[in-house]
Amino acid sequence: MNVAALSLREAGYARKSLLRDPQSLFFTIALPLLYLFIFDTVFGSQVGTVPGQPGRMKISIVMTASVIVIGVVSSAFQNLTVTLIQDREQGILKRLRSTPVPTPVFLAGHLVNATITSVILAVGVGVLGITVYGVPFPGERIGAAVVTVLMGTLACAGAAIPFTRVVRKGSAASPVTVAVTLSLFFLSGNFFPGVAMPRLMGVVADIFPVRHFFSAMLTAFNPNTAGSGFDFGELGVLALWGVAGAALGTAVFRWTPSEDR
Repeated sequence: MNVAALSLREAGYARKSLLRDPQSLFFTIALPLLYLFIFDTVFGSQVGTVPGQPGRMKISIVMTASVIVIGVVSSAFQNLTVTLIQDREQGILKRLRSTPVPTPVFLAGHLVNATITSVILAVGVGVLGITVYGVPFPGERIGAAVVTVLMGTLACAGAAIPFTRVVRKGSAASPVTVAVTLSLFFLSGNFFPGVAMPRLMGVVADIFPVRHFFSAMLTAFNPNTAGSGFDFGELGVLALWGVAGAALGTAVFRWTPSEDR
């Protein structure tokens, strides 16, 4: 069986694991939709500007782009990190290691699963924003929106794999990753997109991929954006995170529980 077929098979296993865990499924898919409902119901009709973006736009447009990013980060970073850590600490990965599945193939399967989930999330949030809250369809910028979702997924999943080495206990996986993602959402302006962040916080946010992801996604959704909507500078940062994270993650990925070290 070739590498592509093995990766797809691993992706199928990861998909079944997600679908069989209602709690993870809710936090991965339903929670971002709930965020969109809350923010757009309360603030969606307001009009304002966002630093770095041209023109004025309804907050519903900004929050739709923001919640797509939140959903993808939750799927490709938070859920993937928690799954890998808990499976490792419970000895599941150790048993899988006895099978002839190479590390890159195993991780590629999880990346494919995260990508599928991210695309479904992005489509769901986008459709809800367009049909219910009057967000304009991106039109010629739809290609930029799709590419941005894929690049954001790659960056977040790439960061998740080496991050699994940071957390040594399965019980700490969820609180640690939630704390990290929420901090990045606040630093990156996902919850307060029209507010200029203090300089130091902005510098810290620029180190990580979430802010770049949000900026590129908002560029694709912003009706004032000229051209095709591709923000190549931000997409380049996401690509760098994805490639570097995947390479480092493959090199340092650990199959055995912490107590086996």
